[in-house]
Amino acid sequence: MRKAILLILLLMSSFGWSQNQANWWFFGSNAGIDFNTGSPIPNNIGQLDTIEGCSAISDACGDLLFYTDGISVWDRNHIIMPNGNGLLGNPSSTQSAIIIPLPNSTNLYYIFSISITDPFTGAGVTGLYYSVVDMNLNNGAGDVINAQKNIQLLPNSSEKLFAAVASNGQDAWIVTYAESILGSFSYDQFYAFKLTPSGMDLSATVTSTSAITSVTDKRGYLKVSPDGSKVAMMTQFYVDPSLPGENGRGAWLFDFDNNTGRVSNPIRLNFPSNYQAYGTEFSLDSNLVYIDLNTLGSGLIPAERLLLQYDTNALNFQNNPVTIYESDPNDPADNVTRGALQIAPNKKIYYARDEQEWLSVINDPNNVGALSNFQYDGLALTSGTNSNEGLPPFYNAFFNPSFSIIEGCSTTPSLFIADDIATCPNTTVLWDFGDISSGNNTSTQINPSHIYNTAGIYTINLIITTPAEVFTSSRTVTIVDSPITNSVNDIELCDDPTNDGLAPVDFTSTRVQAIGNQSLSDYEVSIHNNLLEAENDFNAISDNAILSSGTYFVRIDSRISNGCFVTIPFDVNIAATPVLSPINNLSSCDDFNNDGIVSFDLEIAGIEGLGTQDLNLFDYTFFSSQNDADLDINQITNIYDGVDEELIFVRYENVNNRNCFAITSFSLEVIYQPSIPVLGDLTICDDDARDGIEVFNLNSLTPLIQNTQPGNLSTSFHSSQQNAALDMNPLSLSYLNTNLQETLWVRLENNDSTTCYDVQPLNIEVYVKPIVQSSPDLLKCIDDQVTIEASTGFASYLWNTGENTRSITLSDEGIYTVTVTDINGCQDTTSTVVTNYLPTQIIDIEVQQFALRSNRITVTAIGDEPFEYSIDNFFYQDSNVFTDLLPGYYTVYVRDTNGCDLITALATIIAAPPYFTPNQDGFHDFWQVTAIETEPDAEIYIFDRFGKLLKQLSPLSPGWDGTYLGNPMPSTDYWYRVELIDGRSFKGHFSLKR
Repeated sequence: MRKAILLILLLMSSFGWSQNQANWWFFGSNAGIDFNTGSPIPNNIGQLDTIEGCSAISDACGDLLFYTDGISVWDRNHIIMPNGNGLLGNPSSTQSAIIIPLPNSTNLYYIFSISITDPFTGAGVTGLYYSVVDMNLNNGAGDVINAQKNIQLLPNSSEKLFAAVASNGQDAWIVTYAESILGSFSYDQFYAFKLTPSGMDLSATVTSTSAITSVTDKRGYLKVSPDGSKVAMMTQFYVDPSLPGENGRGAWLFDFDNNTGRVSNPIRLNFPSNYQAYGTEFSLDSNLVYIDLNTLGSGLIPAERLLLQYDTNALNFQNNPVTIYESDPNDPADNVTRGALQIAPNKKIYYARDEQEWLSVINDPNNVGALSNFQYDGLALTSGTNSNEGLPPFYNAFFNPSFSIIEGCSTTPSLFIADDIATCPNTTVLWDFGDISSGNNTSTQINPSHIYNTAGIYTINLIITTPAEVFTSSRTVTIVDSPITNSVNDIELCDDPTNDGLAPVDFTSTRVQAIGNQSLSDYEVSIHNNLLEAENDFNAISDNAILSSGTYFVRIDSRISNGCFVTIPFDVNIAATPVLSPINNLSSCDDFNNDGIVSFDLEIAGIEGLGTQDLNLFDYTFFSSQNDADLDINQITNIYDGVDEELIFVRYENVNNRNCFAITSFSLEVIYQPSIPVLGDLTICDDDARDGIEVFNLNSLTPLIQNTQPGNLSTSFHSSQQNAALDMNPLSLSYLNTNLQETLWVRLENNDSTTCYDVQPLNIEVYVKPIVQSSPDLLKCIDDQVTIEASTGFASYLWNTGENTRSITLSDEGIYTVTVTDINGCQDTTSTVVTNYLPTQIIDIEVQQFALRSNRITVTAIGDEPFEYSIDNFFYQDSNVFTDLLPGYYTVYVRDTNGCDLITALATIIAAPPYFTPNQDGFHDFWQVTAIETEPDAEIYIFDRFGKLLKQLSPLSPGWDGTYLGNPMPSTDYWYRVELIDGRSFKGHFSLKR
């Protein structure tokens, strides 16, 4: 944690905090604030009127660019941009919009918006979208690019959204909370989308599943800390983890990795059960998190309000919030609905008050408790304007003036990009590249380049001096040598049967050829559509992506330095594959002697198989076996003497790529009179619907009916003998019965002669499905055995344990499933869930010591609560804290109330005696710290009242005998100091009595 804090301090300004992009706020009902003078100046010039979501953006020098409610975009003149209507946000969406500048761009800005359906009419669309504003359009006032408007990222998401700068100081993570299973309306997964200088890189999208925070309600804020290390998430409704799929209601704190975009380690922030969570914000140093609570969270009815502060550095902070503000439950005049919290450029946090001309303010948000200086009537808004529930959120990079680096390899330029504030008037920059030996180690350019001739790690420092502030930032860069460029082979592929010029491409061999003997632990290989995307490491192509013929590029990238890479071009060529049309069997009646041999012209079948395809593009040849066709050997002539049911194979090849081929077959037929054998009844067991209606696979009888008879035969099924005889109204081969017992009619026909057929009856029947029950679910101690059983009356039983008895005895927890079978062979299944109580574990013992009777022991245990605690195994208590304990050795006992577990742990209390009597009477002759032998590395010092060191004791010695240099010391008070190896120390005084 200390290292993380140090890194954050290096990336932040040494003398200032804010950046000017957050200087203009527009929110609520026409409310506005200008922070450009350093103090907030309210105004009513804004045109925005929103219930919740809103966003605004200024340039690096504090001049307003535009603002939005997620639907309309107003320019700096407070006029809706010409293409600025119809964004897919919603004024009733918690975080309807947030605005992010495109990295390294001076004119492009991305508006990310979250839309919801209308809560009253159900109309509208849902999901996460983005639109792009170009400030070069509309005579410099900006406009939404029509072709980049309302681009969908997710079809459905919650109303939560934040933007955080990535670890490279350049890219941005846009994070929302949505469904892991689309269409489930259960929100349980974070989606992190990456915005790069090339735009949205969807191939870099990261998901973080968080089932423990699963909810169905969309409302509530999602905020990232200024240092990008933490995330706070609020979700409406009263907390009730017992509700299926709703265990995520309330307030949560997560860790955020701005290198990978992953959200992890959820910790619930506990608060009173009669409140609902909505707004949240972090302190400027990212150590404290504030949450807004209301007894009625819908935002429609004013109710009691509570503002809590959690100190993330404190022990058990999630259970010990500090109350910053609480409305008077006896005074309805101070009731207000939910509201947002937002950091401002003046280092304060502002707190929305719905439908009021006021904002509350936390004046010193880095301070704990009352020292945070909460002011209820903090800022009066312009008369006629109101705060509502929302305040504009901002990109956390706006609060960390820094710089980004595009590393090069050794001997190639590395690019350095200063924060946009460096472009403001009367501002200077000074770079130190950490490369003194280069001879050009400094630069005053805003975005300079520098060549490092030797691979290594360098520290870069940047000083930005504005008329008002001085910002200093520091980062390290790792410079590596260029990867080795190996040649790769072109990829030759055959198209799929659609012949659309697209095919899945496996780049495995391409990657192996490109990397050569270089280590995959040092280098990463990616494939890109074109050179520009390869050079920008944008939109990497995944293996087996569907691609067309063309030139593609391999990028070999150092895993240590993303800016050091090489690119290699190669071609993908996709040739057309023969798409075969069905070939009708060639049929002919046998001659009079019926010897089964007929001369066939195979050319007819070959042309038929190509259909409408170009005869000049494909060749075809004939074979008498599949193996010969596969190997392209032993071709047969086009005029061929064949026998009945002889199978002929045709091989079609692309004349430009013989590897692109297809094989099909057809039969030679001599017509015979078919006959239907005697058919048994067709039976089936009823399914779980138990409605006596099932689907009969009539086609499964075809092999039995045709019974290897020669000829081009077809089998059909009919509801009556007449329909079968006339070949009318054939039944579906997936036949759905209407009665438990029915009689169908089968027709077997030689298709080469419609007069050759046979008709016979077929009886079908549906057996009733059995019903089985087993013992109800149960909970037991780990070592207990239990017996479960299934209901009686079945021919056989089979448990998933392998046992085949009606009842089984078991000791392990799990799901025990039994399958029963009745006399008809029909089955049913049921299960019993057996669960063990969780074992009790002592995970922590905290000792408060160095006192006579105010010592205490605090025990932390986990398992199936509730627990009982004891230090003598006789008297047990509900509390896990034992107080007023004497120094000494203790055994702590913990047992659960279900009677399964009793566990123990040892604890020691160390203390110093108040006096000793070194008179050699055998009592108190030495002064020594009680139980100090348990800390053998401790150091003990004894001083006189003037601070002179008289004795240093070993924890394993008997103690001080009251002498100094062999001389007895007088009776008086002496001082001691005990230093433990973990850094703690204790001091006090004692008396020497003679």
